[in-house]
Amino acid sequence: MDNSQLYDGTLCMTAKTAISTQYNVHSLYGYSETVSTMKVLKTILGKRSIVISRSTYPNSGQHGGHWLGDNKSAWPDLYLSIPGILNFNLFGIPFVGADICGFQLTTTVELCARWMQLGAFYPFSRNHNTKDTLQAQDPPSLGSLVVNASRSALLTRYSLLPYLYTLFHEAHVTGMTVARPLLFESVFCSGYFAIWSK
Repeated sequence: MDNSQLYDGTLCMTAKTAISTQYNVHSLYGYSETVSTMKVLKTILGKRSIVISRSTYPNSGQHGGHWLGDNKSAWPDLYLSIPGILNFNLFGIPFVGADICGFQLTTTVELCARWMQLGAFYPFSRNHNTKDTLQAQDPPSLGSLVVNASRSALLTRYSLLPYLYTLFHEAHVTGMTVARPLLFESVFCSGYFAIWSK
């Protein structure tokens, strides 16, 4: 942590805008951008499309998806992607995912293999990184361990696409989540917390 303060490089949350304080409207710009872009795409293409943003607002999911932003190639970021995806589903944004293998820094073979296995089950699944890393992180560039782990996980994802499409349809119609915590399935199982870090 670099000990920077929240106000470093950001607008003051008590700043006034034409309609409210910055605190209340901070993410509305990204939301309005998503809504406008989707409307234009539908007009131009005449069919459904997809918009992905990292600046969203609760319920932006009816207009586009969200990616969790520029994470790092590190085990804690892999771990934190899970609650991030679950939270955004609860915010009404079911099409969400993290940059698999991390966006910043250079990944390792083991980290990328494990992240590809996890990321295959993200609603929005993509391996993405910056050009400033020391090594590419597409599976073939990292060797057979990552290739085999990725192939197996992605083939499983492909076999589950009909189920995933059903979950997205349910989310569209009812507002239900696509990725959901285990307690959504049964609130009576006390073992959920014991397996969280496994």
